This record gives sequence, C-alpha cells and structure tokens, in this order.
Amino acid sequence: MRGADLCFTGQVRSQRAEWRNNGGQKSIVPLVTFVVRAVHTGRADATVTLQFLGGTVGDVTLDVSEMPKFKPDERVVLFVEKNGINASPLLGFYHGKFSLRRDANGRETVLTHEGGPLVDVAEMGRPKRATVAATVKRAALSHEEFTGQVRDRLARTAGK
Repeated sequence: MRGADLCFTGQVRSQRAEWRNNGGQKSIVPLVTFVVRAVHTGRADATVTLQFLGGTVGDVTLDVSEMPKFKPDERVVLFVEKNGINASPLLGFYHGKFSLRRDANGRETVLTHEGGPLVDVAEMGRPKRATVAATVKRAALSHEEFTGQVRDRLARTAGK
C-alpha cells in the first residue's frame, strides 16, 4: 500500500497488446484501460491506461509469472506504482489488485488475488496462511470498508 503513486477503484474498459521497443529489446506489452470510479490516493483522469509486460500478439505469447489478468468490465481496486517503468505497474504484481464482487445481499465485496474474501487490510500482500483465525468464517470487507481502511492507513503512515 505504501509506495503507491495511485490507488483507485475502476472498471476495465478495454485491453490490447502490442509490440514495444524497450531499451533496444522488443517486448509484448498489454495496455489495459480503466474507467476511474474513485481515486483513493494520487491523481487520475477519467480513464487510466496501465502498461504490463507479457501477453499475446498474433501467434507469439510472452507469459510472465504472477502477472495480474483482467476480465472485460471487471471492477477492481488497484495500487499503482511507476506505470510504464516496472514490468507490472501494480504493487507486488497481483498483490496490488483487488477484484470487487457483489455478494448474495448485493453488497460489493473485496476479493484477494486468489479469489477469496479479504476480511482485513492487514492481509494485504501476505501469502495465504492456514491459521485458526483463517478457518473462522468472516464476512469479506465491503468496498466502502476497504477503501476507508486504506485511506486511514495511508493517512497514518504519511504522518510518520
């Protein structure tokens, strides 16, 4: 969370991959454009296009391990750092992506990169753990709870 240039809630608008020359080497670069729904830290226009490494152009595929993938129209909260410079503009590759999904009650909840519910911001960036606390069923954070906790945490660390 710390180190993010931008944190926002957005929705995938489009994706495309192209060849780019980077430091004398050609690489496949996917460009994913998001409609920005809310900015939690940093600044953003109405849309943000993020550049990743890997993807498919024609019959050539460059597969990069642990690179986040996006579905059409997917709603997400993203933590962005050095877009266009790093192989992944998301903090910790897929650890900087949190998908949003409506639960049975219509509440928009936050999912980890593994697709499970995020129940506490303290879990962010940590590998899946088998603990007693993890076996207790807890409700996933709502989008509002999550972004509120993120803002609180960022405000506390900025003051240090």
